[in-house]
Amino acid sequence: MDKKLEKLSAAVSLTVLEIDFYPNELIPAFLLANLMSPTLWAWRDEKKPCSDDGILYSPKNRLNQIQRFFHRYTFTNIEGEPGGDPWGLVSFAEEEKRFGSEFVQKIRAEYDATFRKLLAENPESQFGQIINEDYYREGFFPQLKNETLEVMDAFASVNEEGKRSGKCIGLGMLWAAALVVWGRFPLDRIIITGNRAHMFVFLDDEDGHLLNNTKWFSSTRINNQSELSQFVRLVASSTETTFFYNPELGMCHCTTRTSQIPQQQITNIYASIGGFVSNQLKHPNPEQIQFVQPDYQIPNPLEYDSAAEFQAAIVALAEQHPNSIYEFALYAFRRLDVNHPQVYVRAAMRDYNVKQLAQEITELSDALSIVAGIEGRDSIFRSRDRIACLMKFYISKREAIETKPYYFTPCFDIRPLATRKA
Repeated sequence: MDKKLEKLSAAVSLTVLEIDFYPNELIPAFLLANLMSPTLWAWRDEKKPCSDDGILYSPKNRLNQIQRFFHRYTFTNIEGEPGGDPWGLVSFAEEEKRFGSEFVQKIRAEYDATFRKLLAENPESQFGQIINEDYYREGFFPQLKNETLEVMDAFASVNEEGKRSGKCIGLGMLWAAALVVWGRFPLDRIIITGNRAHMFVFLDDEDGHLLNNTKWFSSTRINNQSELSQFVRLVASSTETTFFYNPELGMCHCTTRTSQIPQQQITNIYASIGGFVSNQLKHPNPEQIQFVQPDYQIPNPLEYDSAAEFQAAIVALAEQHPNSIYEFALYAFRRLDVNHPQVYVRAAMRDYNVKQLAQEITELSDALSIVAGIEGRDSIFRSRDRIACLMKFYISKREAIETKPYYFTPCFDIRPLATRKA
């Protein structure tokens, strides 16, 4: 049971190491959590992807509108925080206890190589600079938690420009979910892919489209020789590919050379993305990849009329298939009514900022005082059905603008449901 709870808790925190260790469960669960989002489905009320007679606009028209939604977002980079990440640090030594020394040391060696490469190519690289940080030399790494849509939206309250924000994996998952829920693109045309430096989404429609952080690149834009397009082509192909995920076919995990995606489709994916960025991807030979039977597919959101209907379908599937991507999705979604709510406490107690607060706690009243000190009564999820990770900062907006030292305290709202404001 303890191993199961530990694994489920990774769906709550969704750090890069956890996603690397449990890709078959966490990648689809993370996507499902965004597909279930009422906030995403509400985009449909702002703008329609089709004419009044129900005819879908062209793919480029729809992608252009989705990018307009993404104009509200930026890449999270909080000055004064390690690696620009608000969630603090993780210890490689502690992670070795969770995942084994061989796995963590291999990942760290790959990070070393990637960071040096990024720094050589761009001295201003946020991630490249990590290699020279004292904390990294001492065995620590930015936690790099990945956020679902509502958590990314909550960052607007502390961003100087009032923008929502996320890292590449969070933004990539939002692109993939938005392509389906708002853009009405088929699941089988979407490919989520990651390497040691980056994660992005490829839409295999028309002559191809690449979705990178907050930007959409058509075949024309990716080849316009701008500094940005050159950089995107570089990060998409310069380091070893770790996975490809197609929501309908499943996962190809390049590191272990196992794939739920048949060999011919893998070959096609290599050719499509490599041809689009004009660089051959670094990946194992398709003939060296072992095909394994897919486990579970993501239900097509286009067969449902609302976020609530889609959520209900995932809850039902989780009950039918315990330990599946559907159960992991409930925890990534932060659903309160789950079989193992202690998973949320387990995930919280690994958090850097929670550990700092815990040093001040000697009795229950100390913990309750911290919770009572959280300003405001509204959940970032605007729902009683989801457990909120609240971000609290101890300085005013004016002080934030002048000094820029942000302090985030993730806490869980443990007040009885009857006393909460929805």
